[in-house]
Amino acid sequence: MDAHAGRLPLANIWIAFITFSLAAAMGLFQVVERSGLFPALQVPEWYFRSVSSHGVIMGFVLTTFFIMGFGYWIARSSLKIPLWGGEGLGWLAFLISLGGTVAAAVMLFTGHASVMYTFYPPLKAHPVFYIGATLLVVGSWVWCL
Repeated sequence: MDAHAGRLPLANIWIAFITFSLAAAMGLFQVVERSGLFPALQVPEWYFRSVSSHGVIMGFVLTTFFIMGFGYWIARSSLKIPLWGGEGLGWLAFLISLGGTVAAAVMLFTGHASVMYTFYPPLKAHPVFYIGATLLVVGSWVWCL
């Protein structure tokens, strides 16, 4: 596989690792916040934002982008299968997923979507959060074509 063909899988995997780093930092914040060692950090709004963001990233964003990147890589390098619809469709799917992730993240980080990663039914998030999560999923459908 040439270097140009490897950009799409790597872009997906880089997003997975970047979001993993963010989620790991939020997990560390949760430990520090719950420990009680730093009373200034005990802010319930921040805690629930970080719990929701950490869960959504680890449960959905990290896994989706990693699976897409790994799937593209295996399809091209081992199976020698070209991308259905060409590379442009793969990049479009990546951008749709990334756009959805950014939209959902903005809602999470601004406190408009503290619904935990299970999207707990009695808790309601801003519609942009759900639209962003849907775009992440819709973008991921393309890689399996």
